[in-house]
Amino acid sequence: MRASKPKKPKTFAPSLAGRCLRYAVMDLLGFGRMLSEDTLTAMRAGSSWHRTFQSRLVHEGEVLGLEVPIKNEELGISGRIDAVIKEHDKMVAVEYKTVYADKYRQIEEHGPLFDHWAQLALYVNLGRYERGRLIVDNRESEERLTFGLLPSTEWETWLIVRIQLARRYQLQRMLPSREISLRCLHCDRWQRCFKTEEERAQMVQSHPLWEPNPPLPEQYFTAGAYGILSEPTEHSN
Repeated sequence: MRASKPKKPKTFAPSLAGRCLRYAVMDLLGFGRMLSEDTLTAMRAGSSWHRTFQSRLVHEGEVLGLEVPIKNEELGISGRIDAVIKEHDKMVAVEYKTVYADKYRQIEEHGPLFDHWAQLALYVNLGRYERGRLIVDNRESEERLTFGLLPSTEWETWLIVRIQLARRYQLQRMLPSREISLRCLHCDRWQRCFKTEEERAQMVQSHPLWEPNPPLPEQYFTAGAYGILSEPTEHSN
């Protein structure tokens, strides 16, 4: 009887780039998630919006590909970019997100959600694209925010170190220390870090700011970003 081949380690999904290190390692180790019915409904709606967005994008510009694979064997990255377009002879990676009105206003006032931004930064810096574009639609109104991103050596370095750390813990089958912050209040794996909701609330209250390892680039969103536009958009699901 032939011995079965050893199972390859799970790849690092680009959507993990902006999550806390412990969360990323839990995903790499196959830990489950606590998904509510509301969350599942939102995920299904988001998929519908994605399909609508992609179908319209094809008719609006020079689209080089949809669901374009991105892989990095050295770092163990595997994922798909929503779209790649060509503008002024530049290759642009496009990431599309939809959010509810309250989160949309937060983004409008303070800039992109870190998870969204880090995912696009991974595409641009590790996928070697000349530009990136993050498009965020409001699910409750015909509004759209568009953010641009250029390659940045600071972001590339941060992403590489972060992913290498996650892969190291994955190979050791160990979880890193908690990166406690306000983000814990919205985590679907929080039970792996806290015994009760009361403990979670107390810990977050005493340490609300996220302190990732390594620290974020000083420029945060302005590193490689060029402008913000607001425009109406139409969707039908």
